[in-house]
Amino acid sequence: MTHRERVLRTFRFEETDRIAYDLMEGDVWSELLSYFREQHGLQSPTQVWDFLDVDCRWVLQFVRPPDTSPPTPGAPAAPRTVFTRQVAHGPLSGATTLAEVEAYPLPDPDWSPIPDFAAARAQWPDHALVYCPTFTLALFWNACDAFGMEAGLIKMHTEPHLFEALVKREHERGMEILRRTLPHARGICDICWMGDDFAGQQALLMQPELWRRLIKPYLAEQVALVRSHDLPVLFHSCGAVREVLPDMIDIGVNAMLVFQTSAAGMDPESIARDFGGRMAFYGGMDVQYLLSRGTVAEVEAAVARNVRAFADCGGYMVANSHCSIATVRGENIEAMCAAARRTPDPRSRR
Repeated sequence: MTHRERVLRTFRFEETDRIAYDLMEGDVWSELLSYFREQHGLQSPTQVWDFLDVDCRWVLQFVRPPDTSPPTPGAPAAPRTVFTRQVAHGPLSGATTLAEVEAYPLPDPDWSPIPDFAAARAQWPDHALVYCPTFTLALFWNACDAFGMEAGLIKMHTEPHLFEALVKREHERGMEILRRTLPHARGICDICWMGDDFAGQQALLMQPELWRRLIKPYLAEQVALVRSHDLPVLFHSCGAVREVLPDMIDIGVNAMLVFQTSAAGMDPESIARDFGGRMAFYGGMDVQYLLSRGTVAEVEAAVARNVRAFADCGGYMVANSHCSIATVRGENIEAMCAAARRTPDPRSRR
């Protein structure tokens, strides 16, 4: 079974030869690359992917303003020990009128050049190819980036028309990027990544009703556009997203990433029980303790636990739940991949 077949069968809840696995979103951050360089002489993310034999390859679509150079494919990531932005206050935090929201400049869709999908497929003919437009499509996160997280959350309650006006503008820009790009990805890529972050570790960052009113209708249009190009949707959202998983299924999301099992209500057993067979789950390998401070034996046990939870329905793909975490131990990433690689689909034993 090829890597590509294995991933697609996983997304369709069909039996596979072994458990599919990946590095989350293909990311090989600087500290992880340093580990593989020191331990195995590997010099690039591509070499790390090949060494670990992960099932996916990722094609990222960056926002690149004019007069900037494109990133070099496979180049080592820049040092990054903290992966966050200052979002307490944004340029629209004091906005009180629709005119101010409408005047706020957004990146031009022309700044999102179409990747060379054909070249990626030629380079990786047997791997699952994921088109990833990055967070340029993130409706909630980009709105909070503009308003500031605190002001954005307040405006969702006190001035929802302002918040929704910006979400609508972000949505229109995202739809234009997708309309331009998806015809080129169709028939070449296997999956489309979409993403937003709207939850903490204990709950959503807003009431589910607000998310359903201000975010869901626009997200549903984006998902429908992707699905109309014959691409399943793999959706990124960290944290405790359980309350809106039925909504995600309702609008056609095929799979969820990051599957943060350490968040409230996201344990593999109850997630598989309540949503297995209707939605696939990618991730599930905790970085806060397990991959950062756990032992190889604990990593192997976590892989076995997650696989066991989805044994009856399939649809589970092993990956680290987050990336760009400086504390993650390279030997635990190796152990995670090795454990998945030698784990057959439980249904094949019956």
